[in-house]
Amino acid sequence: MLLQVICVIVMSTIALSGIPSCFQRDLAQGLQQQMFFWGQDVLRPTGNFLKEQGFQRSPSKGLQGTSCYRLAWQSGHIELYGACAGWHGPEGGFTFIRPRRHCYLWQSGEETPLPGAWQKGLLKSATKTELHAASLPFLDWVIEYEEAVLARFGHAYRRENFHKYRKVPKAKQWVEPSAALQWFKCLRHSPSNLQRPKHYGPKNHL
Repeated sequence: MLLQVICVIVMSTIALSGIPSCFQRDLAQGLQQQMFFWGQDVLRPTGNFLKEQGFQRSPSKGLQGTSCYRLAWQSGHIELYGACAGWHGPEGGFTFIRPRRHCYLWQSGEETPLPGAWQKGLLKSATKTELHAASLPFLDWVIEYEEAVLARFGHAYRRENFHKYRKVPKAKQWVEPSAALQWFKCLRHSPSNLQRPKHYGPKNHL
């Protein structure tokens, strides 16, 4: 049994060693764009889609006048703010801080990030292997949620969001939404095959 466990760990390490280091930068840029999309889902005239998907909204404990959206997920919680997003479990987790455009390991099972305060001692920059492992619950949610958006509103809705994002001052355009979803899926399920985001999309299905 021990030998089997060791073999699984070794094989996983070999597979993850092939992840390009630039995935950390690509992931940060992708989440920057996704956070704009989720904000559009909140503002829908027909209703807040995050709340429809089970998120609980509460006032932010960090920046005044903002909100926190929280959802129980995989033995932890997804938390979405205007300034950060991530998954936090009983032993820590993963967080993306939008103003810094950077992804971190989160090192607390009791506290979660407070926008503006950030609890610097609980943020840790990580190796690509560590960051990928920590991001998996969050990636699972991103993929499931975006597929729910497509099932409910169709591809035209996210394309409209994408065009709006391109007009936001200082916004850094990433890739169009169908390519983004394909990239997130590859990062989650076959990271050793990951390419730069521009290689994904309608003409380059995995």
